[in-house]
Amino acid sequence: MEAGFEVFAERGLSATIEEICERAGYTRGAFYSNFRTTEELFFALYEQLATTTLDRAREAVSAVGHDRGGPGGGDDIVGAAVEEFLSVAMSPEDRSWWLLTSEYTLQAARDQQFAQRLGTLRRRLQDELDRFIVSALDQAGLAPTVPPRALSTALAAVHGGALALSFEDPDGPSYQELLRLTMPFVIRGLTAPVEGA
Repeated sequence: MEAGFEVFAERGLSATIEEICERAGYTRGAFYSNFRTTEELFFALYEQLATTTLDRAREAVSAVGHDRGGPGGGDDIVGAAVEEFLSVAMSPEDRSWWLLTSEYTLQAARDQQFAQRLGTLRRRLQDELDRFIVSALDQAGLAPTVPPRALSTALAAVHGGALALSFEDPDGPSYQELLRLTMPFVIRGLTAPVEGA
């Protein structure tokens, strides 16, 4: 999977099984013992990306709650959680992850069957993200004013858009600057304090 990640980031979906095996130092037989096609590997990497991003968000919320010894003011926790997320968000691999997710978007736009398969996987993973967001907001004494799916979709759009803009314009605002500017306002704009929290 690590070799597939590297090769897909460099070559996109035109990457071949041979190229991936050569990078990994394994035979085609080893590849086929794990995956039937490069597309299957591609989807496994998508799931890994989604899990990694969600794990980072969980770490951020957990660290804020732990540092504060429990729930605090909603606005304070939102800002602190965004800062904590940013502290773990941009690893050296993130440029490659962005290249890979761009490939998913382009392929889905070209191929309806691919888009349907990607949509099914995205919805399954987003169920977990929705539950996490509702739980994290509850810790901050906030509740969404829109359906959880709408909120998680908006947050994903902000995250993805900030990454894309930061790579498209290296002289413009950084990913961190864009997320600091937008994420707290999106969260606060789509949530409200819970009475008695």
